[in-house]
This record gives sequence, structure tokens and C-alpha cells, in this order.
Amino acid sequence: MKKVSLAIIIFLLFLTGAVVAQAIGSDKKEAELGTIVEGMEAQGIDVKKWSLFSKEMISAENQSFEELTKLLQTQFRHYKWSNESVDGKLHKASGIFFNKKMGFTEKLQIQSTDTNGQKQSYILYELSGEGSGKNWIQLHEYAQARSFDIFHENPTIFTCVNGQLDDKMSSVLQLKVNGLLKQFNAVPVEQLKEDSFISVSARTSDWDHLIPTDEGSMNIQIALRGAGLGSNTSVTVGTPIITSEY
Repeated sequence: MKKVSLAIIIFLLFLTGAVVAQAIGSDKKEAELGTIVEGMEAQGIDVKKWSLFSKEMISAENQSFEELTKLLQTQFRHYKWSNESVDGKLHKASGIFFNKKMGFTEKLQIQSTDTNGQKQSYILYELSGEGSGKNWIQLHEYAQARSFDIFHENPTIFTCVNGQLDDKMSSVLQLKVNGLLKQFNAVPVEQLKEDSFISVSARTSDWDHLIPTDEGSMNIQIALRGAGLGSNTSVTVGTPIITSEY
């Protein structure tokens, strides 16, 4: 009897440890948006807009673009939908809904392209809003739940934050990039530098997911663009930025 009780206690301790470990990992993931916003503000950047994304490629063999569009338009009938077709090779359906209660916008996009007879389709979900001081964990949980409704699995949630720097000198771009890299404990992997634009792909140990590049794996991108004399500098930080969507 004692052996059985001991086995039950060991099992419960193991289960508790697993739950705690999962919660810690979840909190780390959910904190990304808040961490980026707070980090940008610590660098003197005025946060204007934030976004959470999830994306998934769809096999054309399993479901046609028309079938998928009809299904999602039925499921999300409260969205305002529009359709677009270009040269018969690009088909796009977009639905937008402004959630007044929560104060953010939801966007769902289904896109299909035909390149030399090769069809590719994907679904993109975006949750976006303005300003800071939000409940970032609640927003991430909402985006994760909505993504599960759409994809029927838990896809990676990507984060992007846009802001403005009240410094009109293009010469400070590199200094500010260095400050942001230090802020997020990130090491540069790739960098593109022009007179009024700098983009850096980097790797930080603050979060786990990684995307491979020619120069190594990265999980954060930082971009600064000066709009010219007398204009503020725009700043974008993403984990990482989904290039095709910007």
C-alpha cells in the first residue's frame, strides 16, 4: 500500500513539474510582445502600432482556394470580406473585423498564386492595435485561440511592433540599432545598411524559435528608416518580421 502511495506521489510531482515547465515556456512566449514594446520605449521610441501574426501554407490537393474561402467566410461571417484577382494567377480574399470591445482589429487573408503551373496557397491571420499599456499576455492568448480556430493547430505566433523615434538625424540610426540590439540581448547575423535605412537580422536568447538564413539562424529583426530632413525616424522590431507581409 505504501509503495502504491509513493508511486502516486512521484507521479503527481512529475506532473506538477511538467505543468510548471510548460507554463514557464508559455509565459516566455507570451511576453515577447510586451518585452518588445517595453524595450522600444526604453530606447526612447514612441510605439504606434503592434501586430501578432500566424500563417500556414495550404495544400491545393486537399482543398481548393474557392472551397477554403467559402468555408472561412462562413465561419467568420461577421468579418467584412473583399475578393481580388490579378491576371488569373493571383487570387486573394481578405476579411477584416474591428473588435470594439477589445479595441483591436482582426484580419484574415487567404491567398493563392499560380507560378508556372505550381499553385501555392496560404492563410494569414493578423491581430493588430495601436499604442502601448495593453494586457499583452491576454492579447497573445486571444491570438493563439483564434489561430487554433482557423488552423486547427497551434502555429507559431509572430510579433511586430512599429514606432517612431523623435530624432531627425540619419547619423544616429546605427547608434539606435546598437542600442536596440543591446536592449534585446541580440547578436547581429545579417545587416543591410543604406544612407537612411538599416535592417538587421539578429539572434537573441530571450526567445526560442529560430529561422535559418544564409549567415545563420535568427529570431529578431530590427529596421530603422529615416524619412528625410524634418521627419521622424520609423522603427520596426519583429520576431522575426514576416518579410512578405511588410
